[in-house]
Amino acid sequence: MKMNILVTGGTGYIGKALVESLADAGHQIWVTTRNKGEAAMTKKSILSVPIPPSHERYPEDFLENIDIVVNLAGENIGGSRWTADVKKRIIDSRLQVTGQIIESCRHNRKAKRSYPKVLINASAVGFYGVHEQATFTEADGPGEGFLAEVCKEWENEARRGTHEGIRVVILRFGVVLAAGGGMLQKMGKPFQWGVGGVVGEGNQWISWVHRDDVIQVIERAITDERMQGPYNLCSPNPVTMQEMTRVLAEAIRKPAWTNMPSWAARLVFGEMADEMLLQGQRVIPANLEKLGYAFKYARLEEALRAIYSTVAVQK
Repeated sequence: MKMNILVTGGTGYIGKALVESLADAGHQIWVTTRNKGEAAMTKKSILSVPIPPSHERYPEDFLENIDIVVNLAGENIGGSRWTADVKKRIIDSRLQVTGQIIESCRHNRKAKRSYPKVLINASAVGFYGVHEQATFTEADGPGEGFLAEVCKEWENEARRGTHEGIRVVILRFGVVLAAGGGMLQKMGKPFQWGVGGVVGEGNQWISWVHRDDVIQVIERAITDERMQGPYNLCSPNPVTMQEMTRVLAEAIRKPAWTNMPSWAARLVFGEMADEMLLQGQRVIPANLEKLGYAFKYARLEEALRAIYSTVAVQK
């Protein structure tokens, strides 16, 4: 059935691929963007929704006639060092957009207008904090640290939608792997230059997921009414930084002989280094496994082989 779907953050690393997939499936897609030229406007079924200036808000009824919202919007967490100003932008960008989504649904409900009945909201495995040994599932509560606080507040804001009769699905993303962006773009460059290697001790856990699986799970969440609440969106086979480095080196056929010590990572990245590079969390997608979801790429070797074979073909 053709649906009207709004994707916030629809021009980003995950959003752009999702928007194209949903449009190919025959849905009418609306993409929030500050620059109309950024939107994937190659299909007539993809339309842009201008983002208001920071001091303004969307009209209260802006979600009328929208069936589904996929909320991926938010300041890039790994874009720069975490100064006080950057931290504020990271939190505010998530809470403000999500809050306006909920308020628009409330306004339209009270006005007896149509409004989205499903909100698929992004979060991250950073919700659990960092730990060297523990294994986390959706049954575990939030941890400590800046990322855990961001995820907790973001999820709480999204959950307000349940009071408006909305089915809220929260997807806690692991490290998303695909060509042309994200972690692989940052890790891959040093390998291409012949100076790739492990960051920190190498025993920190990385809970990862291929972007194709992210898109498949979002598409399933749109139609599967059983899906509600949190889902860890990561492979059932997390790896350590040491293992990630080894498999990446094999995939791009480059040596991995260097090491960035912890002190150097902290010098370069500041506070962000501890939560995003030097420590991690071992997360299992228990709720997706209960649904019987079969990952397209369950193992890192398969995921990286597919990614870099595609890159080779494109070249």
